[in-house]
Amino acid sequence: MKEFTIMIVDDAKDNLLLLEMMLEEKYEIIQAESGYECLEIIEKSPPDLLLLDVNMPGMTGYEVCTTLRKNSSTKLLPILFVSAMINAEERLAGFEAGGDEYINKPVDKEELAEKIELQIAGLQERAATDKNAADAMKVAMDAMTSSSELGQLISFVTDAQNTKSLNDMGSMIVDVCSGFGLNACAYIEGSEPAFFGCEKGSVEASVLERSINSTERIINLGIRTIVKSDQLSLLVKNMPTDDENRYGRFKDHLAVLISISDGRLLTLKAQMNVADERRHVLSKVILHTEKQIKNLNKKILEHDDHSREVMMDMVTELESKLFGLGLEEDQEEELMKLVYGTSEQLEKSKGTTKELQVELGSILEGLYEILEKND
Repeated sequence: MKEFTIMIVDDAKDNLLLLEMMLEEKYEIIQAESGYECLEIIEKSPPDLLLLDVNMPGMTGYEVCTTLRKNSSTKLLPILFVSAMINAEERLAGFEAGGDEYINKPVDKEELAEKIELQIAGLQERAATDKNAADAMKVAMDAMTSSSELGQLISFVTDAQNTKSLNDMGSMIVDVCSGFGLNACAYIEGSEPAFFGCEKGSVEASVLERSINSTERIINLGIRTIVKSDQLSLLVKNMPTDDENRYGRFKDHLAVLISISDGRLLTLKAQMNVADERRHVLSKVILHTEKQIKNLNKKILEHDDHSREVMMDMVTELESKLFGLGLEEDQEEELMKLVYGTSEQLEKSKGTTKELQVELGSILEGLYEILEKND
């Protein structure tokens, strides 16, 4: 016997035959020609995986999928839509109905095999996970579970107050949901990256983007639930709709989580705006200071050059007229000594000018260090 059973649902017999020929060598195949027939067969003997046509008379593939997702025995059944229409809207409709994957018609055999194997690998992994979870649940009590969840929320409150970035908040939100056993992804406006727990361009990201402008705070899509605030959109992909107590408890937890996150994200964004404004003002101050220092250095150098020129002109002129003054030799020597001494003092002042330039440069370096610390 073949290990896995696949049901193919399509109102066109040639499509049923084609898909069966592609798969019968490896899998047990069951066929159904309508949505109603599909549900009747699954109620008696559910398959391991369902290939479901979208456009069928009477009951569409989306309606079949939604019905199966509401049933606790089939809510996790891998469902792959097979359709000639796979634009973005069709994919989103399939995702919202509860589908796991989309396959384009005409069907490529290799793509079909790859996507089926991926889903079956997920089934096997889930089976192992479910067994481990079942074993663990025998030892745990509901009261302890609830206490653990509250403890995680309390830890999140503390950690959220200490976090310094939008990215850290996004990762923490997804992590605390994971701690509850919830598979979640989040969108934070103004963060880079904006998505956490899913990739930009993925179906999950598209669903989150579409929910941004919605006025509803909670949007239920079967086992998927979107919880929104002004700063955050959170998509939970596996809400326990079959367990009323857990479902209600998680909705309360998510409401607290969103409320805390919204306040902290708002504070972080305000702090980021203040920091940006501070950097902007400091950059302007540095630019102005740098310009002023350059001008001052230029004026200092020009002043030094001019002073030396005046002094040298005076020495030259004094030397040329000295003999006509009728001074005694010792008086001439004394006068020239004084002139040369003054000239030497003027030359020594060049060192002081360089020291002043160094000091002015250090002021500018200090301003740049402050700017780097603010970054």
